[in-house]
Amino acid sequence: MSRADDVGVVRMLWAAARENDVDTLVSLTAHDVEWRPTAVAAAPGLHGHDALRDYLDGLRAAGRLIDAHPYSFEAVGDCVIVSGALRLRREDGGVEAIQRWWVYRVAGGKIAAAGSHDSRANAMRDARAGQASDHEASGRQRRTATKTRSQ
Repeated sequence: MSRADDVGVVRMLWAAARENDVDTLVSLTAHDVEWRPTAVAAAPGLHGHDALRDYLDGLRAAGRLIDAHPYSFEAVGDCVIVSGALRLRREDGGVEAIQRWWVYRVAGGKIAAAGSHDSRANAMRDARAGQASDHEASGRQRRTATKTRSQ
């Protein structure tokens, strides 16, 4: 898939989130998705469709998340970084806005991993770390193939 396709998948995910369409949102993720929740709810990293669905249903039931607004979508390697803001309902009934940066790793047209960051710099580090891991893995595969051919 192209970078434009990756951005398109992430845009669809945000559209589903805006509509509180949990079924569509989950369908845009890989079955073994790794999801690191945002500042909305304290939760450990989530793995897989069922855990993600339970988390999203819990957010909706709690009524804490009012809405989320993306400002920009930026392709970085196999990731898409989204800059945006969450509006949250505080326990006292007031509303607060939180600026966040999300990193979505896209593989095979599905969101394979998602994480939330408190700064663009941290989001860029996360996106680039995935690229470094991918390059290291492909380098190991090439070295192994070379060793096998030379034996």
